[in-house]
Amino acid sequence: MMKSPPKYLQVQTRIQEGISSGRITGQLPGERELARMYDISYMTVRKAIDNLVSAGVLYKVPTIGTFVNSGGGAGKPATRNIGFFLDDRVQDSISSPYFSLVFRALEKEAVNRGYNLIYFSDFRDLEPTKSANKIDGLVISCFPRLEYKLLELKKHFPIVLIGNGAADKSMPSVIIDNFNGIVDAMNYLWNLGHVRIGFIAGLLDSAVGKDRLQGYLSSLNNYGIAEDRDLIYEGDYSYESGARGVESMLSLSSPPTAIVCANDSMAIGAVKAVHEKGLEVPRDVSIVGFDDITVASQIYPPLTTVAAPINELAANSIRILVSLIDGGAPEHRHLALSARLVVRESCAPRPSPAGEQPPPSPKP
Repeated sequence: MMKSPPKYLQVQTRIQEGISSGRITGQLPGERELARMYDISYMTVRKAIDNLVSAGVLYKVPTIGTFVNSGGGAGKPATRNIGFFLDDRVQDSISSPYFSLVFRALEKEAVNRGYNLIYFSDFRDLEPTKSANKIDGLVISCFPRLEYKLLELKKHFPIVLIGNGAADKSMPSVIIDNFNGIVDAMNYLWNLGHVRIGFIAGLLDSAVGKDRLQGYLSSLNNYGIAEDRDLIYEGDYSYESGARGVESMLSLSSPPTAIVCANDSMAIGAVKAVHEKGLEVPRDVSIVGFDDITVASQIYPPLTTVAAPINELAANSIRILVSLIDGGAPEHRHLALSARLVVRESCAPRPSPAGEQPPPSPKP
């Protein structure tokens, strides 16, 4: 006798059949109400709902409820255009050293797949009445402050998020493993003998900034070093904030011998500030950046940095989006891409005072 499928799969099937037939539209009843309707446990319903959210059939709005994903404009004529949205509150926006590289990589990948890439910086330009006949889907550099707007957009367009994921896990995302990228940079400096290491953080209003800071703090814990708030400067990804961070740290009675910066623009500002103090990089202070923007290899000394996998980020986000536009189901809806430490000339071993033992290796 054939074994019945698990109860949560039976619930999934009933919900999907209800959506296909048009009996279920818009917002679903609450999970406890569904449990009563199907005469099944609340946790079984929750598992079914979570699976359908992961598959993109449903999406959740925190504190409001669960909704049917309408699929975004099915049946409208294809435009062969993909939109790229970057909030204009981002430092230098699309002309920034980092996002200009991201845009060019996305554009190249889109063209390779037969699409044009259109840049947007104002959500008002993405209102369906304005953009429905302009684009087939969207790549969005996501920030938590914008998530409530994404929930409306996803009703009309397929969306892929880059940089940060969203609370609504039905929206696919391609992000960078920022935490381990910083850990690799810290381990490199530690193995060069640096013990007093500073960190110039980026904006902490998103997972990118928070994860890079956590990579730094986790590394200190791994080395058995107590957190020192004087060695953490909250920057904003700008060249100027990198310089200010160095000025703050070098004014300490016990300044750091190495500084990790949450992006290259701040690292370049840090290098300049060290030189203006009459010191040298890397003889007196070692500097590490993050992103590997073009100028990182062109300054003096060439910057050691953590290279963001920009081409891989673009290829995967466009691939997933095109699959969604074509009505497919991507094999992987959420990807975290590894960053790579690029060693150049802005770091050097810390000279050890006489009789001092080198630091132990980091814990595995």
